Amino acid sequence: MTEDDDDEVTEADLLRRRAGDEQWTTTTGGLGGSSPTVVGGSVFLGGDDDSVYALDAATGEEQWRFQTGDFVESAPTVVSGAVFVGSDDRRVYALDAATGEQYWAFQTGGFVESSPTVVNERVYVGSGDGSVYAMSAEVGNKHWAVPTGGAIHSSPTVAGGTVFIGSDDGCVYALSADSGEERWTFQTDGAVRSSPTVADGVVYVGSGDGNVYAIDAKWGEKEWSYATDDVVHSSPTVADGTVFIGGDDGTVYALDVKSGDRLWSFDTDDRVWSSPTVAGDVAFVGSNDGYLYALDINTGRRRWMFDTGDWVDSAPTVVSETVFFVSDDGTVYALCAGIKGSSTGSRVNLGTLGHHGGWTGGD
Repeated sequence: MTEDDDDEVTEADLLRRRAGDEQWTTTTGGLGGSSPTVVGGSVFLGGDDDSVYALDAATGEEQWRFQTGDFVESAPTVVSGAVFVGSDDRRVYALDAATGEQYWAFQTGGFVESSPTVVNERVYVGSGDGSVYAMSAEVGNKHWAVPTGGAIHSSPTVAGGTVFIGSDDGCVYALSADSGEERWTFQTDGAVRSSPTVADGVVYVGSGDGNVYAIDAKWGEKEWSYATDDVVHSSPTVADGTVFIGGDDGTVYALDVKSGDRLWSFDTDDRVWSSPTVAGDVAFVGSNDGYLYALDINTGRRRWMFDTGDWVDSAPTVVSETVFFVSDDGTVYALCAGIKGSSTGSRVNLGTLGHHGGWTGGD
């Protein structure tokens, strides 16, 4: 862990001296493309060894492992004692959160790197076959499927009875959560692999055209856009009137939710595919330069950084003063976050790309 020097050492600074310390690490059998979900004292995630894992959140000890037929880059969603997760074997799985026993599997026509979102007993997910699916959380029966014009890497966010999701066809889709009926589409000039988030009636999302967009959630009209210097694969989170997002230009951005004006930016040494999370007054985000960064949400100043030695493209989650994330060498980390509390941003609170027990699957 590396920390910036301060001219004056305060009591808060002394507390932060412990920030970034390892509480535990666990190495899985494959690369870490999945983001962790932390619920009920367990950490749930997938790996490129084709497995879904449940680890003890206090120790990192493996509780169970479930084998799929291909890579698991989807982030698990945990609702009502069940784990919902996709696999590159084209299936969505529902597993018992306590034992890893399979409840059901739903077959799509392509890889499922999209992370399921479960709202009001329905599972929503995108597939590499280009369709958005809604299925029963209890038994896995299909309610509806809506085709798009490209493969789907983006994960759905459900708010106000609407499913918001991006597609490689360059569009953001707004679909009725009940019927799948299209409410609107918003066209960008690049693949939308970023997962939308929603706050106060506005959808925020990144695009392969290098822009971050704010879109009216009801009508699909652009409110503003902010141009970065490269593709935006990172997914945004909104907290304290600010949109936090990373870019392939290696920069973490903090943008004003109303205007899109840049409040601050922080440069890393490689692409930022990781999706930020906010806890307290700190934004946590990884970079492909191998570091997890803890940044002051008001100034962008680096509080501390932790070197993993490999890409950190997973989205971190903070639970009870601990930040959980995965590095591409297959190591799962639990570090002292240096702040009190858990993640509070819109992404985690809407159950997108990893979440904690504060989100329980209601719209």
